[in-house]
Amino acid sequence: MRDPTPLHRGYRVLSRLLMLPMLAWLWWRGRKEPGYRSRMGERLGFLRPRPASSGCILIQAASVGEVQAARPLIQALRGRWPDHALLVSTHTPTGAATLHNHWGDDIAHVFSPLDTPGACGRFLDRLQPRMLVLLERELWPEMLLQCRQRAIPVVLVNARLSDHSLRLYQRWPGLMAPIWSQLALVAAADGASMDRLQALGIPPERLVNTGNLKFDTPPPAADARPVPPWLIGRTVIVAGSTHEAEETALLSAWPAWQVRHPGALLILVPRHPQRFEAVADRLAKLGLIHVRHSLGETPTPQTQVLLGDTMGELSHWYRLSTVCFIGGTLAPVGGHNPLEALALSKPVLFGPHIRNAQTLFEAIEAAGAGQRVVDADELLATAEAWIAHPEGLNQKARRATEFMRLHQGATQRCMQSLKPLLGDPPAPLQCVEVQNETFWFDDSRLPDIQPAQFTPPPISSAQGVLATGSGRGQAHLVNIAGHPAVLRHYRRGGLMARLSKDQYWRKPVGHSRAMREFALLRFMRSWGLPVPAPLAARHQPGDWFYRADILVELIPDSQNVAQCLSQRPLEPGEWHALGRAIRQLHDRQIFHADLNCHNLLLDARGMAWVVDFDRCEIRPGTPWKEANLARLQRSLRKEKGKRPVFHWGDDEWAHLIHGYHSI
Repeated sequence: MRDPTPLHRGYRVLSRLLMLPMLAWLWWRGRKEPGYRSRMGERLGFLRPRPASSGCILIQAASVGEVQAARPLIQALRGRWPDHALLVSTHTPTGAATLHNHWGDDIAHVFSPLDTPGACGRFLDRLQPRMLVLLERELWPEMLLQCRQRAIPVVLVNARLSDHSLRLYQRWPGLMAPIWSQLALVAAADGASMDRLQALGIPPERLVNTGNLKFDTPPPAADARPVPPWLIGRTVIVAGSTHEAEETALLSAWPAWQVRHPGALLILVPRHPQRFEAVADRLAKLGLIHVRHSLGETPTPQTQVLLGDTMGELSHWYRLSTVCFIGGTLAPVGGHNPLEALALSKPVLFGPHIRNAQTLFEAIEAAGAGQRVVDADELLATAEAWIAHPEGLNQKARRATEFMRLHQGATQRCMQSLKPLLGDPPAPLQCVEVQNETFWFDDSRLPDIQPAQFTPPPISSAQGVLATGSGRGQAHLVNIAGHPAVLRHYRRGGLMARLSKDQYWRKPVGHSRAMREFALLRFMRSWGLPVPAPLAARHQPGDWFYRADILVELIPDSQNVAQCLSQRPLEPGEWHALGRAIRQLHDRQIFHADLNCHNLLLDARGMAWVVDFDRCEIRPGTPWKEANLARLQRSLRKEKGKRPVFHWGDDEWAHLIHGYHSI
């Protein structure tokens, strides 16, 4: 892993300088949107995730649009992963509200951290995700650097890239270039975006055109509400996700258009909820007869405008429409999601500013499911032409339906591309506190947990001692719920052991040695690595220190390599198996802090296992891997010098290396 570039160091300085102004800005926005003031600590990475979320898939979506885009992917992941192993972060409270509207509290939510080194580092260290899934263009340099430093795979799905964004990224190679080779997978939303992404330097083998996830968003359920009486016989123009300039233009042209279409109703749905009051004030100042949905007001025949000033009901308004306009396209914003209307068989009108999804809007126009206009006057003139020819409007509606059908399937293609990266879901994890002690345990293997289960057999019981080395304490064979298991109490080594043999400076439970090893083993087991399954971990707090223990499954009929070599030479196939086991860990970037012949096991079938992952971690880069192997070789030589009989020589090492490189 390369160090931060000089430009990135400058970015870090700037992000730190802007941290307080950004927090102040969030607080200021909270005047009208209180959600911006809630859980402010999460913006700085101070979050307290549930232990079961460790090893989760983290999906980062900026706001409402990205959450909507992620919706079919989240639903597909739920079919394979438990809810506790999925977590969504958003920048905005409206994005959080959209997530909650779809899934309630089933899918956990946190606010994304500010893009500073401290906030991103705390966020990732506390959450420990197995993978970060970004939506569309959520490329924050510091967050991605921190992921590189922790070897967390990053995936970009529904990736859209305009010519403007391409030029912008190419203008700052010192900041953005390291990201392109970092991305483990990029699932492009369309062919044009795929070509631009490849131009940035993303390796072709990691780039796939899966299509736009938004096409797979399930259409809104049939509205059980009866058609409102005020709708009958009326022409309804819905302007969805509008901005101030668009509202100004539409409201200026609307009275004259309404003269030609008596009884017509404009349903205006501003993009941002903090502007609802300002839009209502503007309607009043213009003297337009209007009602506000949030107040429960019902349109009368004289009503000119209905203000849709509630969240999450845009689909409802589109359903009631005669003609739909997609906001963010007359104003130079770049365009919002047109598929929500098309999913309801509603053709759409949109303006010239479509850079956010240019390929999509052009495809809609080419399919005859929508039309581009240059300003509000042309918008209303086109709507008038559509309304004047009902059969033509119905044909456009059928084309909208067919357009949606032809472009579905992105979720399935995306899941297929993600499959090699996902592995299996991590094992269940329960967290309980008993007498001020904290226990994590896998309740699929242990029905409950008791402190007595961490009591080792008497030290005189030789059959209960498993470890054979001269290291820190011993591992004990114990019986847990009728099954043999291995209990290990964490002990210090070296000079520190003379001062405190088994006490460690107090820290948060999730960062303690036992819990970190437990979490790492959950990761590795879900990846199918040859390591024992974690059963339970215990954290015993004191005033300034803590003690810790871990229980893992016993690998049956196994011996460590030191024991085996004291009895007989190993076959070349056994050395190969050991090399392959180490390589499997290295391929997943697992650094074993104490890789030695006591922590490598062979079972009766000749399968190799790796144990004892205290102080181990997921580590980026490759140079440490050679050092890891050299440490193992030194341990073999050391045992050769200590034992009277030890069936090993340096020529055996070639067999292990052959197995290591055979994968």
